Amino acid sequence: MGGDGVGEWVEWVDVVARMPWLTTEPYLLERRELEATLRGLEELGFRVVRADAPDGGDLEEALLIELSARLGFSPLGAGSWAAFNDRLWDLLTARDEPPVAVVIDGADRLLRRSLHTFVRCVHNLLSLTEGVGLSDTQAQRQVEYFFVGEWGGDADGRGDQRS
Repeated sequence: MGGDGVGEWVEWVDVVARMPWLTTEPYLLERRELEATLRGLEELGFRVVRADAPDGGDLEEALLIELSARLGFSPLGAGSWAAFNDRLWDLLTARDEPPVAVVIDGADRLLRRSLHTFVRCVHNLLSLTEGVGLSDTQAQRQVEYFFVGEWGGDADGRGDQRS
């Protein structure tokens, strides 16, 4: 990377090409593939940030508080999408930093508790991250999200054909 020019090209890591067990986004990762994925992400140079999906309370707020803490964001306003988006901007515009992989363990619990909240959280995380990248040429840091759980073996659309 280096330099401070606007619109610099930053190499993007194609995680699916390097880890063929992954699906296209959103990355719904089977728990049995977690260790291999963590090793692969570290080998690819990602800073791996692990978080746990909440078990109770306000699920959305609790997830945002957990993610904010694990990502090292300020606790001020943690629990709101607006505050998370502001801190996300800082994360994505950090210069000369490695890409980030956010691994959320127990995401299947969130799905079982509330389909709406699960879909909303996955959608907001992906769209807010992409939105910052599209709206600011300085936001070139790669951030990927991995939702870990027991997805029934067919989260990738391949059924039981996994190797």
